[in-house]
Amino acid sequence: MRNYGPIGVEPVLQVHPTRLCNIACAHCYSSSGPTMREELPLELLATCLEDAAELGYRQLAVSGGEPLLYRPLAELLARARALGMVTTMTSNGMLATPARWEPLTSLLDVAAISIDGTPEEHDAIRRRRGAFARTVANLEVVRQSGIPFGFIFTLTQHNVDSVEFVVRLAAESGARSVQVHPLTLDGRAATTLPTARPDGIELLTALFEASRLGRELGVVVHVDAVTVEQLVEYRDHLVPETPVEELVDVAPILVVDADGFVMPLTHDVSDALRLGSLTETRLTSLARDWLDAGRGDALAAACERTWSELAESAPPTAVYWYDEVGARTKDSRWVPAAYG
Repeated sequence: MRNYGPIGVEPVLQVHPTRLCNIACAHCYSSSGPTMREELPLELLATCLEDAAELGYRQLAVSGGEPLLYRPLAELLARARALGMVTTMTSNGMLATPARWEPLTSLLDVAAISIDGTPEEHDAIRRRRGAFARTVANLEVVRQSGIPFGFIFTLTQHNVDSVEFVVRLAAESGARSVQVHPLTLDGRAATTLPTARPDGIELLTALFEASRLGRELGVVVHVDAVTVEQLVEYRDHLVPETPVEELVDVAPILVVDADGFVMPLTHDVSDALRLGSLTETRLTSLARDWLDAGRGDALAAACERTWSELAESAPPTAVYWYDEVGARTKDSRWVPAAYG
């Protein structure tokens, strides 16, 4: 069964090659920052890419930390391209100077630049005065490179009214899309923004705004959320069949953190369902052992039970699916005791 997740895209390998970043954002799920030096060697990631391609992953998504501070970034993207993978990258845009950006021109299929609201809101969440101005000033470099780009906006419980500002900025700047991504309470965000995770009403409002603004401004606006009606309609895209035979069937997103640990779907998944560390063995071995131990079936069970609970929720609302599944993998009532 190849369900490819809620949005129907092909499986994605999401790599965080470094925790080094030029800023220390309040909403950072990886606790990255200027003093962090944790990163993965190129050859380890190159081997991971080969294994991921063999396992059925067709896209490389590079995030961070700030990817532009990872020195072998161009080579990493080139290795992915050689394997036939689509390459994407998320950046805060503050370091998108010609010297850093131009070497990526022929290696990136899509770039995502983080814009988190109005200048004041953006600078506040970035915890750096002038961060918005610097990012926007560098958009010309991105635009001139010819790499298709969009914005990614972190939705909190308090900023859905800023979606319109970001979409209008995208239209003015030549960005092709805006991705609205709900705040997840991992890393630094868990301590700096503990009450800011958007609820179902905020997510539902964002979905309505995305539809309205997309029609009005001609920018593709995608919200990483699904309504209860969509949950019911697309059950086959959300709940894997069991027994799980291939990793991509239950983990359309596979995350590689800067410490080498590999996890399915989201950072928020239970430690008991992590695959293990690339510093100890190859991804193909991790995947085989994980499936043989029944972890794939355990994660599928968590998806099934998550769907069952949410599909019956009232009044109608919206949810970020991966967060919901991740939360339930940490609950012994939802994951079989043998794996919890």
